[in-house]
Amino acid sequence: MSVTMGNEQIVDADDYFFLAARVWNSKIEDYSSLEDASTAIKYFNEYPNAEQSYHDGGLSDFPELKGKDIKLDLIHVRFGINRLVLSRMVI
Repeated sequence: MSVTMGNEQIVDADDYFFLAARVWNSKIEDYSSLEDASTAIKYFNEYPNAEQSYHDGGLSDFPELKGKDIKLDLIHVRFGINRLVLSRMVI
């Protein structure tokens, strides 16, 4: 089954990747919440595309975060279960 996600891309609802970016705030202790309004998300069907965006620091996908310290996570969703693939700080 395919669905249209927030960034208007059609992805397989049972197997997709997404990149989550949040501005770093040292006072926040839990960065695992993806439902936070400050989290920007980009969806991908294929891992190579998601990985390339991750290694580029997400700057082309999240231009509004340029120049800020961000927490960047690459997550694989398979049958509704989120699995963290890669995570880093982009400064």
